Parts: sequence; structure tokens; C-alpha cells
Amino acid sequence: MSGWVWVVILNGITAAAYLGIVLFIVRGLMRTGQLRNNRLAVATAAIFLTCSAHHLLHAVHLAAAVGGHASHLDSGAGTVDAMRESMGGTADVVVTASTALAGVIYLGMRRFYGALLGSPSMFDDASEARYRQLAANLPHTTVLVVDCDLRFVLVEGAELVAEGYDPRRMEGQLLRDTVTPEVYAQLEPHYRAAVAGDETSFDTVSSRTGAIFQVKARPLRDSSGTIVGAMVLSEDVTAEREARTELEQARAFRDAVLTASPDITTVTDVGTGQVTWASRSLRSLLDGPPEEGPPDGPSPNPRLGRSDDLDDLEAPEDRLDGAVAEDIGVVRAADRQAASLPEGESVTIRYRARAADGSLRWLSRRTTPFRRGPSGEVAEVLSVVREVTDVVEAELALERAALQDPLTGLPNRMLLLDRIGSAIERGESTGAAAAVLFCDLDGFKRVNDTGGHAAGDAVLVEVARRLRSVLRANDSIARVGGDEFVLVVDALPAERGSGKLAGAGLAERVAERIRAVLAAPIVYQGSQYVVSASVGMVLVRKGASAQEVLRDADSAMYRAKQLGKDRIELFDDALRANALERAYIEQTLRGALDPEHRGAATLTVAYQPVYDLGSRALTSFEALARLRDDDGAGITPDRFIPVAEDTGLISELGERVLDDALGTLVRWRAAHPRGSGVGIPVTMAVNLSARQAQHMDMAVVVGAALGRHGMAPEDLVLELTESVLLESGSSMLRQLGELRELGVGIAIDDFGTGFESLRYLATLPVSAVKIDRSFTATMTSDETSSSIVRAIINLARDLHLGCVVEGIETLAQLDALPSSVQGQGYLLGRPAEIPSNTWVS
Repeated sequence: MSGWVWVVILNGITAAAYLGIVLFIVRGLMRTGQLRNNRLAVATAAIFLTCSAHHLLHAVHLAAAVGGHASHLDSGAGTVDAMRESMGGTADVVVTASTALAGVIYLGMRRFYGALLGSPSMFDDASEARYRQLAANLPHTTVLVVDCDLRFVLVEGAELVAEGYDPRRMEGQLLRDTVTPEVYAQLEPHYRAAVAGDETSFDTVSSRTGAIFQVKARPLRDSSGTIVGAMVLSEDVTAEREARTELEQARAFRDAVLTASPDITTVTDVGTGQVTWASRSLRSLLDGPPEEGPPDGPSPNPRLGRSDDLDDLEAPEDRLDGAVAEDIGVVRAADRQAASLPEGESVTIRYRARAADGSLRWLSRRTTPFRRGPSGEVAEVLSVVREVTDVVEAELALERAALQDPLTGLPNRMLLLDRIGSAIERGESTGAAAAVLFCDLDGFKRVNDTGGHAAGDAVLVEVARRLRSVLRANDSIARVGGDEFVLVVDALPAERGSGKLAGAGLAERVAERIRAVLAAPIVYQGSQYVVSASVGMVLVRKGASAQEVLRDADSAMYRAKQLGKDRIELFDDALRANALERAYIEQTLRGALDPEHRGAATLTVAYQPVYDLGSRALTSFEALARLRDDDGAGITPDRFIPVAEDTGLISELGERVLDDALGTLVRWRAAHPRGSGVGIPVTMAVNLSARQAQHMDMAVVVGAALGRHGMAPEDLVLELTESVLLESGSSMLRQLGELRELGVGIAIDDFGTGFESLRYLATLPVSAVKIDRSFTATMTSDETSSSIVRAIINLARDLHLGCVVEGIETLAQLDALPSSVQGQGYLLGRPAEIPSNTWVS
């Protein structure tokens, strides 16, 4: 086949390809309604149409001589031949073939730009640029536009790159050719629904990054309303979903905590005072949780803080749910106070509320600022409410225990001092006197000994009732000790013309009434008990303290005891001087016992020897406490021992003397071992006072002291006066018995001065008796004293008890004593702080 024939064929193919492109563009312009508006596309179609016509005419001219047309061109046969010859060469064939191929390829590429034919912005570069810019600026959002065949027309979004997609490569591709089959199966129904006219929304999770995307697909319509595709927005909501999950977990945790907590959390509007939110009904704190309904009934609403949780409140204006009227103002004031607090601070109050059964309950309410208004002021406060009835009742019980006597219900010493102080203040303001009466029962020990503690308690309760009956409404009474009562007669008027101090007459009449009401026997379980009272009276002076007044009344009571009991004594100047001396002694004693005291007061121990009168051998030392004040002046034991007992310092004093005495005995034995003129081991005698013996755990204290110094129980003798032993209770006798069983000696000091000593001597856990110095002093001049001394010596021998005669000061007294006893006195050795070596013989 000649070359020009190929040129004809190829020009025909080229003309057909260009014509196809023109038809494709025109069809697209007609579908989008831009045939008149999109001039660029129309011009492009015109160019391709011109090219098509050119190649078509060229082919027709070359083929004019073929078939029936040959005769028509005979006249120009030379011209046609010339054209065929000029266009039949190899170069012309190649060029024409290249043009045909370009047209065919361009026509085949319509699938790449054909998708744009469905877009209103076809060939509109400016519109597409703006569209892409808008999509690119949406944060964490990918914008996809697909046609009705689910072919991507526009893809814009940086999130796709992270997921492994290339947005530019996706454009012009079908959905199925772009994603994996698994993703396609998930996305395709939603895309189809969008191009069908429905709006859909769904979540998808990236298998590559784990990111969560919220996808929304909606139909895309042209200006005529025809659906031309779909727009898909894919937003990365991973952070939002995680935050939402954390918020839901926090809410669930909050609800669980509030549900499990016994407390109730409320939010209150500061302006109206209404509870706007509550974790549960406030009434549940007072009446407990509501009873469960039937199984088929409505289930309770699990949500907290709903308005219907507050429906059982009594009234809209009162959201305090049963609060007593007088406490509502306290709660409102607390809310206002909390509204003025800075963040992080709170105010706590307690208020009372009445339960459904009528009982009063205590609620604790802690309030803090919660929500502020636009101008910064606190609009709502948050409160945590809990029931604290048990706590308040326990506190009140502790307060009663701290201020009241549990047996009689009377005020105790602490509350008494407060009332005395109030009486002093009122007296200073009104000029009227107040009197304080200190009453100590006489014979109360016999009640406990004969009837037991139950009888003693019954007597105390009845005495308290009787004493209360003699007082006026404004007067006070308190129990300050075992059998000690104090009355405060307030604001006594001055009595003129009586010759007595102001108010003294009325105070004495009150004291006489006390004696009168106590005179009648007290009956308990068929037995009668009679007690009296020794009463000390003091008229409160201006400027005195409550402690001083009580001390003065106590001093007057002691004088009444000393003068025979069952009497009344008024505190006077002599007692005041005695009280001042007692205060001075107490201060000196405390300073001497305090190791950190910087004063010069000292407490020392002196020792007096005891000898066996038969062998003249040293057998024992008696430890005697000695006290000196800051000036070095000595204070005798008969002055400071009673003060020590009254103030409770006697236990510390006794332990100090016991420790010093045992240490001295250890040093003495080390310096005088047996065989160096010492026949038997020397022992140590230590005195126990009345209060020390009654209140100290003697067995423990004595055992610890012996252990510290490595001494045996047989090395120690405890001396108690006859009166202490005779008045001792079962507890003290038990302790003495335990010590005696261990081997500690128990000696009766001042033996013979009591009236019932002989009766109890055989039953007491004692190992020796010490004859009082009053008998020794008159033994050589008074036959009665001499007979008593001999009788006691014989009694001790018959009972196998040791016997020590005190107060030997003359040779005549020494010679009058038998050799079977031991002796002690100034003749044999005076007390010394360091035992003398001469005492050995």
C-alpha cells in the first residue's frame, strides 16, 4: 500500500479522535449547564473541532480520485498526483501517524478529567483553588468529593498522609480501587446512601494509627437540585473521644463515691437559699434510705442531682429538710460567710434537725465556694453534710464527765471553780458578798467498812440531794472529792448591826441547815447510816481567785475536823496566815522536787540509827525527810508532810526518800562489810504517809526501787502510823500483805496512841511495832506509861513481832528498858544526812 493511502487513513483517525473530544466536552458542558458560561471550555472544544475538520478535509482531498470521484478530478490529475507524491513519503506518514496517536491517547484520558464534568466548578480553576484552600484549613478534617460512581473528584486533608494515602493520587480513582476491601465494605454503604440522598454519620478506627474518625457523608447537588455526587467530611476525634471517656469515667467515679459515701453533697444558691443539687435526699440522713418498692414497681432513677431527688423537701423556700427553726439562721449565715471566702477555704457548722420519729439529730455542714457569677461573686456554695449525732452526744458525755460528778450528777471541781469565779465577779460589781462552804463528811469510812461501796454510793447520793435542798435557785453545789462537797451561796446581803462580817450570819444559817438535814439517818437496804459534816466557811474577798477561795474554805474545814468534827469554822486571819504558810511550803516543796528548779530549795534525807539494846549492835537506820527553803531555813516534817499529802506531792516525795535511802544503805554496806565490826546486816526503815499508802501502788513502786539498787526485800522496813493502818481499806491491806509475803518488813509507828490497835494487831500484816515517844518520855516518872511500855513489849513478844522503843533520850530511860527490844533516840544517835561510822558500836 502506497504511502499516501496511509496518510489518508491516519488523518481520518485523527479527525475522529478530535471530534470525540469535542463531543465529550460539549456533553459535559450541557450536563453542568455551563455551555454559555464556561467560555474556556467552549473555546477548547472549538479548537479541537477545527483540528478535526482540517484532518478530515485533508483525507478527503487525498482520496478524491478513488472510486466514483476519479472522473471528477481528471482535469486536475496532475495536481492530485503531485499531492499524492508529496504526501506519500515516509516522513509525512510518520508525522501523520504521530498526530493520530496523540488524538487517540487524549481521547482515552477522558476518565481522568471526566469526573470534573459532574462538578459545578468544571474548568473553573479559581473556584477549585478556593475550595481546596477551605478544605485544607479545616483542622483535623479531611474533605472528599465523589461522583455518583464513587470516584474521587477532590481529596484534601493532611490526615490522609498519616494514614498512608496520597490525596493527589486518589483524585480520579474509584473508592474500591483506593482502599482495602475491609475498609471498602465499611465505607461503601454510607457513600451509596449519601449519593442516594441520605445524610449519614459513623465512626471508624484506623487500623494503622488507632485514631478515631467521625465521618459525615451528605449528598452534593448542582444548581438544579440534581445529585451529582457526595461530600464526605472525616474528622479526627481521638482526643475528643478520649476526653469524653475520661469525663464519663470521672462522672461514674463521682457517682459511685457519692452513692457509697454516708455524707450528702449539696449545692445551694446563695441568693435564694435553695438547694439546687443534691447527691441524694437530705432526709435520708435523718430517716435512713427509703424502703424498697415491689419488684415489679418502678425502679428508682439512678441519676443523681435531679430535681425530683428534692421533691420530698418540705417547702420550696426551706431546703434544710427538718432543721429546727432556731438553727436555720445559723445555716444561712454560714452560706453567706462561705460566699465571701477565697477558693480552697471552708466554714464548718453544726445544726439540729428533727427526724420523722420526732427525735433531734445533729448534722455537720462544711461549706465552700462553688460557682461564681459573671462579675466574679459567688453564686452557689457546695456543702458536705453528715450526721454527727453520735459524735456530739459523745462530746457532751465527755463534757459532762469533765464537768460533772458521775455518781451524784453534781458539778465537779473544774466547774465549781468557774462558778466561784463568776460569783466573785458578780460580788465585785454589786458589792454583795458571796460565801463558800466546804463540807467533809464525818464517819463516812464506817459506811464503806460496814455496808460496802454500794452503801457508800447510796449515802453520797442522798447527802447530795439533802445538801441541794438547803440552797436557793441561784446557789451552787459541787462534789470535789470522795466525801467532800462545796456550796457556793451567791450574793449574800450585808447584815448590819449584828456585829458580824457582811453575810456571815446567813452563811452560818446555811451551815446550820446543812447540819440539820444530815442529822436524820440514811436508810439503805434496811440499814441505817448516820453521817455528819465538818464545814469550813469563807466569805469571798475582793481580788481573790477561785483557787484561793477554795483553798481558804478547805483550811477552815480542816480546823473544824481538828477541833472535834461536826462543827462549823469560819476562815479568819489565823487561818489565812496558815494558808499563806502552806502556800509557801508547797512552793518550796515543788521547787525542791523539780530537778530543773533553779532555786536553792533542797530536799535531803537524814538517817537515825536503831540499836539492839541487848547486844548494843546497830540493826537499822530510819530515813527522815528534810526540807530547806531558798534561804536555807529548815521546814520541819510536821509542817511539810501534811502539805505534801494535801497537794498530792507525797507520792513523789516518798519515792525520792525511798530511792535515796536504799542507795545510802548500799553504800553503807559496801563501807562496812560483815566481819568488820558489823554482826548482822543493817536494814533501812522508810516512812509511808496516809495518802501515800492509800493511793500509791506500793508493791510496784517498792519492788522497782529494790530492783534498781539490787537489794533484797528483807533489807527494807516500811513504817506506817497506827492511825493509817487502822483506817486502811482492803486494797491497802492487800498490798501490805503482798509486800510482807515478799519479805519486806512492816512496822507500826507511834504504836499505842490508837483506841483499837490491840484489837486489830493480830490481823494486820505487820512485822514490828514502834512504841510512841510519848510513852518513853514519861516512862521513868509515870507508872502508867511504864506499864503500857512493858505491856506492849510483852504483846509484841507473844505475837512474835519486833519491838522498837522511840525517843530514848536519857540513860534512865535506856536502863528501864529490857534487852530484848531495839531502841532509837537522841541518846543513841541523832539524825544525820551521812550515817556516822561511830554508830557501828
